[in-house]
Amino acid sequence: MKRRLVVASMLLALVTPAGATEWVFCSAADDAASAGILVGMVDVLSIAQAKVEAGAKKWATDAEGDARIRIGQAFEDSEKIVVDFTDDGVSSIVASLRLFKASEGDDYVTGGTLRITGSGAWAVTCSGP
Repeated sequence: MKRRLVVASMLLALVTPAGATEWVFCSAADDAASAGILVGMVDVLSIAQAKVEAGAKKWATDAEGDARIRIGQAFEDSEKIVVDFTDDGVSSIVASLRLFKASEGDDYVTGGTLRITGSGAWAVTCSGP
């Protein structure tokens, strides 16, 4: 019986996808605006969830109604990350995140711009993978 349980556990581990994710949080120096993306730790940019805030306004991929956003496009290479967030109907861009990455030795930084339609544009610095 124990042997069957061990074999079944091993087979289940082989077919279950890895679920490793980490948040990248970006915010303006005065905390006037911020964005966060929950990214999958795979070889391509895979965004599982996102949040955007400016003042009292908040949008998220898991929100309801007008506060719900979707990932319109997302791209990452060794130097940059580009993400556009759309409204729920994918008819207009709500926010655009443009990030640049740099590293030297053990030092790693990410920063760029966050533009929210109708609210403004900010320089942002980021933390996360």
